[in-house]
Amino acid sequence: MKRIYSILFGASLLALCGVGVSSCSSSDDDFVDPEFRVPAYFTVTLPDTTFVKKEKFNAYVDENGEFQFYIDDLMQGHFFDMKILKFQVGNFPTNINTLDYTYSVGDNGFEFFNSTDLANPKRNNGIIKITNIDRNDMLVSGNFSSLLLPSPLNQYLKESFRITGKFENIPYERIGTNEAGYIFTNINGEDIKDMDVFSKFEGDILNGKIVMNARSKSMRKRMLKISFDKTLPIGNYDYSKVGVEYTSENGVVYVSDEKDAALAGSYFKIDKIENLTIDNKKTYAGKFTFKLKSKEGQVITLNFGDYKAKLSMKEVIITDPGTGGPGTDPGIPEL
Repeated sequence: MKRIYSILFGASLLALCGVGVSSCSSSDDDFVDPEFRVPAYFTVTLPDTTFVKKEKFNAYVDENGEFQFYIDDLMQGHFFDMKILKFQVGNFPTNINTLDYTYSVGDNGFEFFNSTDLANPKRNNGIIKITNIDRNDMLVSGNFSSLLLPSPLNQYLKESFRITGKFENIPYERIGTNEAGYIFTNINGEDIKDMDVFSKFEGDILNGKIVMNARSKSMRKRMLKISFDKTLPIGNYDYSKVGVEYTSENGVVYVSDEKDAALAGSYFKIDKIENLTIDNKKTYAGKFTFKLKSKEGQVITLNFGDYKAKLSMKEVIITDPGTGGPGTDPGIPEL
């Protein structure tokens, strides 16, 4: 087994250069940059070697709040997969929250290992720890240690072994099953993770403004509308450039107001605009924090917001029959 490990994972610990932190005297503390962030890296230690990776990570949180982190590099002989049922800081037993490892043993041949004991699924073989989640920059850190057991189908590698590792500041993304995209946010401490973007057939540009609509799958009244000028480029914006309307599950409407000091600190960030010329659509992705107020004066905060929306670039012009000026959006149609 040692020979196979050496072939597949012959990575030097010198690859950690630049990741480690050297010791220093107390006088050096004055020179520590509080904004410094350790570059992303992942390490895994096997019985006779340590493998290090500092790029090409795949980390996702799905609409059910489950976290998956994997390294897909089978051409080099290895595949690592971690799945956690609840994305939060804490300790997670590896008989339920699984670790998988796959080894290449020749042309189109693979051997499989898993942290779950098929003969005794209730037996816990280790722990995955999530030590920190940076929700603003969407980075996750943690470590793991677990026994891995061979698949009954393995032909060559039939011995269990212990695997340990660490992941630091790994960027993660959100994914969903809705083709048009999603909006995620945390409202006064509650994660809202089932808001699907609704792209209108007639177009998502209304009188020169892109209108991003989303609604909850579980709460029919819960909706979010974000509008901004169709020419707005990548950047950070306040309420002078962006309008927001949120309807709660109880039907209470909260809105943005650029002149209201109580809503200061709100921002809308466009990180990415991707042209989809075939469908005359664009994908917008980014982050936000919104403070909104109801007509009764209640303020709510939408924190840690992130979105990805595939929107139609067809434009709808609505006029007010009374004034001849711009009309209003009829809103999101009922399901």
